Amino acid sequence: MKPWQKALRWFTKFDGETPFHELLAEYIKGGFVWCSPDSFLLAKPAFWDGKTIFTETDSHNAWFIHLAAGSMKDMLRICPYPLDFIVFQRHGQERFHAYSFNILKTKVNGIES
Repeated sequence: MKPWQKALRWFTKFDGETPFHELLAEYIKGGFVWCSPDSFLLAKPAFWDGKTIFTETDSHNAWFIHLAAGSMKDMLRICPYPLDFIVFQRHGQERFHAYSFNILKTKVNGIES
């Protein structure tokens, strides 16, 4: 199964409200989409205040990862530009997880900024 197929399967299981093609179109228009044989990523620049992620803002200090599957090393390498944080939610949970972009890049096989 390819990474985009894994992402689609997960998305269908945990977020059945929005059709996948609508989510994809939203990120094509106002986010970042990456699809390769090794990874799939839907992300957008956002503002992280330590508790909440804000995606409708002009001030960006984080990448909000809406949906991802595959190689984390690949995904971190192809981010268009570094921001302070990577923020995501796991397995349909409401809690946000935030990590320093540069520290995460270093921990994932020593990728240099």
